[in-house]
Amino acid sequence: MPDKFAPRLREKSNYPMGLLEVDIDPAAECFAILERVNLRLLWQSDIPADNQVKHLIRKDHSLAGVIFIMFDADEQFNARIIDGFKLPLVDSHSVNLGY
Repeated sequence: MPDKFAPRLREKSNYPMGLLEVDIDPAAECFAILERVNLRLLWQSDIPADNQVKHLIRKDHSLAGVIFIMFDADEQFNARIIDGFKLPLVDSHSVNLGY
C-alpha cells in the first residue's frame, strides 16, 4: 500500500517526469521505491504479473536519484537493491504505462 504522504507517481503531468522501468526477478513478490536523498518511501506495490515495473516519478525525485528494492516474501533470496537511478525525463503523456 502506498505511503499516504508520498507524492503520486503514476499521475500524468504537463511537466517532464522521470520514467522508471525495471524488469523484475521472477522470484520477487513486491517492490519499493525510495527517494535516495532522505530514504523517504515514494511507492510500494506487489509485482505486476508481467514482471515489468513502469512508473512516472516527479522531476525533483528523478534528478536526485531513487533506490529500487525487490523483496521476496518467501525469503528464498535476499532483497535486491538497485541504487542511484538517475531517471530520464519524458513527456508523461507520450508514455504507455499500461493502464
